[in-house]
Amino acid sequence: MQENKTDKLSFSSILVAIICITLPIALKPRESEVFIRQIYLETVNIFGSSYMVLGIITLVFLLILSLSKYGTFILGGENAKPEFKNFSWGSMLFCSGIGGGILYWSGVEWAYYVSQPPFGIEPFSEEAYHLSSAYGIFHWGLGGWALYCLPAIAIAVPFYHFRLGSLRLSSGIRSSQQNPIENSIIGRIIDFIFVIVVIGASGGTMGMYIPVISAGIAELFDVPHDVMLDLGMLFVCTCLFAFSVFKGIKKGIRVISNINVVMALIFLMCILLLGSFQEIINLTIEAIKSLIKNFSSMSTLGIKEKSNFADNWTIFYWAWWIALGPQVGLFIARVSKGRTLRELILGMLFLGSLGCFLFFAIIGNYAINLEINNQLMVTEILANEGHRIAATQVLLSLPFGEVFLFTYCIIVIIFIATSYDSVSYLLAYHVKRTSSEVNEPSKKMRLFWAVVLAILPASLFLVNSHRAAMDVILLMSPPLLILFPIFAISIIRTLKNHYSDSNQ
Repeated sequence: MQENKTDKLSFSSILVAIICITLPIALKPRESEVFIRQIYLETVNIFGSSYMVLGIITLVFLLILSLSKYGTFILGGENAKPEFKNFSWGSMLFCSGIGGGILYWSGVEWAYYVSQPPFGIEPFSEEAYHLSSAYGIFHWGLGGWALYCLPAIAIAVPFYHFRLGSLRLSSGIRSSQQNPIENSIIGRIIDFIFVIVVIGASGGTMGMYIPVISAGIAELFDVPHDVMLDLGMLFVCTCLFAFSVFKGIKKGIRVISNINVVMALIFLMCILLLGSFQEIINLTIEAIKSLIKNFSSMSTLGIKEKSNFADNWTIFYWAWWIALGPQVGLFIARVSKGRTLRELILGMLFLGSLGCFLFFAIIGNYAINLEINNQLMVTEILANEGHRIAATQVLLSLPFGEVFLFTYCIIVIIFIATSYDSVSYLLAYHVKRTSSEVNEPSKKMRLFWAVVLAILPASLFLVNSHRAAMDVILLMSPPLLILFPIFAISIIRTLKNHYSDSNQ
């Protein structure tokens, strides 16, 4: 690590943030769980409808921007060529965005909804199952990916237009080459918010999914599922994404992203073929019909009047996407050189949504089919034994179920690694001094943050609450409700200046 290349204030602020977040949780886990839940409920009560409104406006804004003349803006200049081939770019885009959650939620998310569907639908009715399947596709679809995409282009435009040497969230409001906002008080505050959000959101997400892997390992090898097993799985994931970050983007993150996407596609195709092929296809068609029919109502539920369903689920999801948006956006900005804004926006919206759709259509509808035919009562397992057992039992019901469960654990581990090695990479980039010198952060710095990032999920294991980990994610998002509109204004301003200069 070259000391003169490191921004000491940014470096120290990250360490302080980690200590301030994790120490109280580690020392007082039960009290922390209650406190986190109380703050979550207050946050939803104050900001709930704002998340829904922001989701709609962001999606419309991005679609209009992609179709406008600004959609032809090339990241890196008119002569820039894409740094990565389409498959590698799409793989990194998808893997950095969804972590390991897609494998868990795609199988059991519908089971949370079918007993309490909105819009006056009878619980456990045929329509309720179709709507529940549609809601998974909705929560992981266009609206969510739009909330990832806005910070991606907010950072990508100034990063390449002003030829910046570091990736900072504050660069999203930079207005000129001569105005280094990153070093101002406002810039420091924005970047500190980014640090808090990244640590909390990524740590909360790992705190949710590592225990799911542990549950699968415990089932396969008949060992107790305890904190030590969770810590062991965390160590494995940390080692993998530390190795990937240490190798860099081209030799590390790109390679395991490609491998993971191929593995995931094979995994899905095997479930489709070995499961009930015709029933899965039929349920998918019905889910699409339900999504089209209810899309407007799903998008606005909780805006005009309070909705418990929206508070517990859609608002949580939108807050999750918003909280993770900056870290995903910064990484995607880094790997999108040579792409037009139109490619970036439509790639994130439609490739990301399509990838998530495949998981929910195949794994989710396979699980629904099991319940409808009384082969496996997933909702009862979820209510009586918990989400981790429900997810593993769905896979064990397949032919060669133990093989599927083992493969599932491997894919989730790699998904977590490909998502959080990008976070470690960004933290290392974040503590570089802002300059016009474009180069990679040092390997030692990338490796350091890969290890440090595991501290928060380790402390959340002491709380041992799936809900607490979910709540932590939402609590990271309120400051971004203010920043997102500012980013949109800054994007338009920078693009207008760019095209004005080009026409002179």
